Amino acid sequence: MTRRTVLSALALSVAALAPALAHEGHDHKVLGTVTEITATHVTVRASKDGAISVIAFAPTTKVTRGKVKLTNSDIKVGDRVVVNIGSGKTPLTAKAVELGGAPTTTSSR
Repeated sequence: MTRRTVLSALALSVAALAPALAHEGHDHKVLGTVTEITATHVTVRASKDGAISVIAFAPTTKVTRGKVKLTNSDIKVGDRVVVNIGSGKTPLTAKAVELGGAPTTTSSR
């Protein structure tokens, strides 16, 4: 196997174990950058260790930016997010998604 294949397999293994190692009693959060978004899930690369988490949306998932309520369709690739994943048990399901900062805009000068 190539070094890249081994590193990829190791990264996926660590990412899969993270929720299993989470301790009970409080909500867990994933902080990072959105790498993929669909109608059913969001994929986030963690800021701290680069782990990839695929997190499903529930009908009750709340999406906000500050105090402004948004919808799943307002989440874009590249957005910085904090995702509350509740107990952290698989399958990961978002209780809430907090978008960071103001949305990026382009100037029309």
